[in-house]
Amino acid sequence: MPGNNSAAIKRAHLSRKQERFIAEYDAANGNATEAARRAGYKNGSAISVQAHENLRKPKIRNEIARLDALIAARMTPNRVKRRLDEISHNSERAGQFGPAVRAEELIGKSLGMWVEQSINLQGQLKDEHIQALLEIARQRQAKPIDLADDQSNGQSDDTSDQ
Repeated sequence: MPGNNSAAIKRAHLSRKQERFIAEYDAANGNATEAARRAGYKNGSAISVQAHENLRKPKIRNEIARLDALIAARMTPNRVKRRLDEISHNSERAGQFGPAVRAEELIGKSLGMWVEQSINLQGQLKDEHIQALLEIARQRQAKPIDLADDQSNGQSDDTSDQ
């Protein structure tokens, strides 16, 4: 990406070191001190001061904002879903099932297939409350699970993915 933006950076009349700082700022995830170090500023106790001063310079600040806006414009929900789908399939082909499952989970969450559930309790939880909850959990665990509603005509939902 820095190659694509080098002409725009030069239009802003920045020094080579400032251009490098801007590119490294993005690569260092917004860590200005690390960006200054990577850009070739003198390493020492004053490097963080120089990094801070760079971020206060209007030309540098404006160029960083412009690049951030370009990135933000490309980050759409559909792009993220497509990318997660690619990651899932590539991971699965490589035999890396953990990342594949995680990507599928994130796709499902983005589609509203899962809802995070939690219980917020207030007050004191007494032993008899805990015992009652454990008894309910035991009863639910003992009940058979009806999977009939999960199947349609003997086929699972997996066929829609193929």
